[in-house]
Amino acid sequence: MAGMDLGEAKAKYGIRIRLMGNVNCGSTLSWGTIGEEVRQEVRDCIRKAGHGGGYICASSNSIHSGVRPENYAAMIKAIRE
Repeated sequence: MAGMDLGEAKAKYGIRIRLMGNVNCGSTLSWGTIGEEVRQEVRDCIRKAGHGGGYICASSNSIHSGVRPENYAAMIKAIRE
């Protein structure tokens, strides 16, 4: 939503800094379907920024009160997979 492309940030800065986040805490973690939508977004984030290390897969900016606990759990499970 902020207009940042995780893959572009990794390509441009990934050697010098660590990146964290980008799993959407609004649409995906609050309203997404448990399982597949959450899993797919986690996979996309890891695919874009995980190569070579230096990426911490997490919520885009927070775990607010609107985040569904089951989607948060699905995100953690997908990260571990």
